[in-house]
Amino acid sequence: MTPPAPSDVFVAPVSQNDPALARAGQLNQHILQLTRTMQTIKSSVAAHHNDGVSWSTYVLLFHLTTLGPMRTKELAESACVDPSTISRQVDELVKLGHVERRADPDDGRVTVLAATDQGRETHRRMRAARDQMMARVLAGWDLDDVESLTLLLGRLTADLSDALPRILQALTEGHPVTQSPAPALPH
Repeated sequence: MTPPAPSDVFVAPVSQNDPALARAGQLNQHILQLTRTMQTIKSSVAAHHNDGVSWSTYVLLFHLTTLGPMRTKELAESACVDPSTISRQVDELVKLGHVERRADPDDGRVTVLAATDQGRETHRRMRAARDQMMARVLAGWDLDDVESLTLLLGRLTADLSDALPRILQALTEGHPVTQSPAPALPH
């Protein structure tokens, strides 16, 4: 006997004819395509305009720049990165001069990571380039549509972030997140 899922929120409706399931499938297809497209853009940007910063290290630099100095474990949690892989990425940023290790002001025996002035400038330039690229893509859009997309995507991101611990727990415990795979929907 299969144990019940921890929450019905993460179980797909049984009926393949369910409109909510069809909409979720379409949304997932769009998100997958968006993710692939963004990955291609990120790889190209990293290859040409990166000051040695790869996408994976840029994410760490982003968190240190926007949230301030933190311990390695906190950075891994904040960036949703496996703690076992973060050391190499941090070492890369330190070697490039974008991040420095400092004594923790609350406990001098502990080290915190902090973005340097150079790291903050690299982050600023990379973010400005990314924002300019998106502004060019959206140049023909109605401002209300951009606002609506921004609000809805922010809401989806927040809901997924809030649900992430429960989703991961369900998967770790062997509970299905969906009862059956949904068929791929045409684009």
